[in-house]
Amino acid sequence: MIVNTTMNTAFPHTKLRALLCGIFLLTAILFSIRAFASPLMLGERSANELAGHMELLKDPSLSLGFTDVLKAAGNGRFHPLEGNLNNGYKREACWVRLTIERNASFPEKSWLRLKPNYVNYLTLYIQTPGHDPLLASSYHIVRLGNHIPALQRPVLHPDFVVPLVLPASEPVIIYARVFSNSSISLAGNIHTTEDLRDYTNLHVIIQSALLGIFLTILLINVIFYISTRDKLFLYYSFYLLAGIIVNFAVEGVMTLLFPSIVHLVSDYLVYGGIGLNILVYSEFSRSLFFKAAGRWSMRYMRLLSLFGLVIIVSVPLGFYPMIAPLGFIGLLALVAIQLVLSQRLSDYFPSSEIYIVLAFAVNALGYFHMLLRLIGIIPLGFLWDMNTLQFTSLFHITLISIALSRRVLMAERVLTEQTQQALNISKETEKKALALASDMTQELRKSKTKLEVALASERQALEQQYRFLSMLSHEYRTPLAVISGNLDIIDIQETKKQCGYDEELAAMHLAVDRLVEVMDVSLERSRLTEPGINEGIKPIAMASFLSAQVTIMRTMWPLRTYTYSEASDVETILGDPQTIKTALFNLLENARKYSPSSSPIAVESHIEQDQVVITIQNQGKIFTNEESEEFFNKYTRGLNSNDTSGAGVGLWLVRHIIEQHNGAVSLAANASGIRATVRIPLAHAACEPLPENSSVIPTPARL
Repeated sequence: MIVNTTMNTAFPHTKLRALLCGIFLLTAILFSIRAFASPLMLGERSANELAGHMELLKDPSLSLGFTDVLKAAGNGRFHPLEGNLNNGYKREACWVRLTIERNASFPEKSWLRLKPNYVNYLTLYIQTPGHDPLLASSYHIVRLGNHIPALQRPVLHPDFVVPLVLPASEPVIIYARVFSNSSISLAGNIHTTEDLRDYTNLHVIIQSALLGIFLTILLINVIFYISTRDKLFLYYSFYLLAGIIVNFAVEGVMTLLFPSIVHLVSDYLVYGGIGLNILVYSEFSRSLFFKAAGRWSMRYMRLLSLFGLVIIVSVPLGFYPMIAPLGFIGLLALVAIQLVLSQRLSDYFPSSEIYIVLAFAVNALGYFHMLLRLIGIIPLGFLWDMNTLQFTSLFHITLISIALSRRVLMAERVLTEQTQQALNISKETEKKALALASDMTQELRKSKTKLEVALASERQALEQQYRFLSMLSHEYRTPLAVISGNLDIIDIQETKKQCGYDEELAAMHLAVDRLVEVMDVSLERSRLTEPGINEGIKPIAMASFLSAQVTIMRTMWPLRTYTYSEASDVETILGDPQTIKTALFNLLENARKYSPSSSPIAVESHIEQDQVVITIQNQGKIFTNEESEEFFNKYTRGLNSNDTSGAGVGLWLVRHIIEQHNGAVSLAANASGIRATVRIPLAHAACEPLPENSSVIPTPARL
């Protein structure tokens, strides 16, 4: 019993140990078997993908030659790829191995098409049918890649196309060395001649249609910018232009358009175009979201713009592979920020926010898919072909264009409403203006009536004045003649008696002569009704003329002191002596009347800038410049004129006479006294004669 029990308990442990050993041996056998990708069998299908039929060997040191690769293939160092090659941004070469067989239903002559066309270096080693696959001499070499001149390719095509001749039921091995400064990727197909032709035609048609759409939207936005001067449309136009450059460089359209130079500029078009795309896209985002974005979002967009510029510079400097992934990650973050900010644009884009949200949502999906593919996380051909962004960008720009167009329509609608409001306001203003004009017309008519009445009254007063002056001139002549005759008799008698009244008689003679002069010159109706002094114009020697006037004043007022200093130069003017005498007499008389009786009156004349300058200075009450101008107004008198006779027209008449002689007169008062200054042009400096319609009405000082 004991033995049996022991045996029964030990047996289960023996079975478990055997089971574990079996599992270990099976695992060891499975891992010891060399794994190979299945050959690509060509049969009824006209196009066959390479995905799932390729094996991979990585070369981090970039030192493996083709002989080393053949040895590595014999040692089982190639590992099968689940799909296409997508190694991301790595500084290493990748060797791809592919085995092809065909049956009789597939044509002997076929075409191998590889992509993407932005791979820098792609070298194919194609086995010659019937030769040993382990010998390097059994393979012929085909050099491809966008650094190889397109005209040296076997076929000029947007992708890399190589002709194949495949014997029936005999495998052909192809090795491909892939190296690039960007993401290392490789995918391809084997086509029949007819299928390759159909594919190429379809590809060209699709790319041409996309080019037409992009260019149309670009042209529309340029027109919008020219019309509105809105920088948003300008940045969007540059964004579209950068997208066109990158898209058609990636799709190989540039190879067909510029085959002789595309290998020289392909990196700048693809990689530099990506940097330019990031730059202008960030600036477009700043312009679009400047009202909705916060300070840090705007700073991030500006930083990303600078990063796009760094990517452009990195292409010729050779560090693009290190910085490009960061640029794509930053761009993806920007798209996520835009997706959040697009929901805040309802005020800036009324009724268009849904288009903005959808546009950036689709764009986010496209950039996210592209980023994961470029860094090697998802394989080529997952959910879509290689250039997913081409189609998501098309959808994105279409929605953005719709939103921008609606913005323009809304702006035009607002402008139309504002224009209508302005028209309504203009009409209302016009009505008010017409009413105001009507009221003003009525007022003007009333004012005209009043003015006509005033003019009629003035004409009547002038007629009365003329009649009075004529009568005064006629009536005063007889008494003045009597007075003058008696003075002559007295003068004769006193001469005989020599009584010593010469000074008094002389003063009386001068006063009577002055009064006769006034009657003869100033009070005649002809001098008033026929204005003009040009007939009496003659040269006047101002020194002697002014000296005579000062002498008359001394004779008439012997108790006052008059001093006169004349210039040494000849002072000759053109003028009417009678009116000039009246002006000077009024100035001298005013200086006498409005100064203390014991104070002197100084008269001076000199030449200054082709003018005779006459100054008359006396003592008197100081006044301001504003008051001095008022003294020249008609019927205006000073505050200290209460005890003097006059009507307030003396200075007005002086200015009137002097201005008729193209001169000027002014009054000034300071601590040293009151100074009257008269300026009259010299005879040789007179620019023009006195006006024909000038009227100077001499008036005695007492006026």
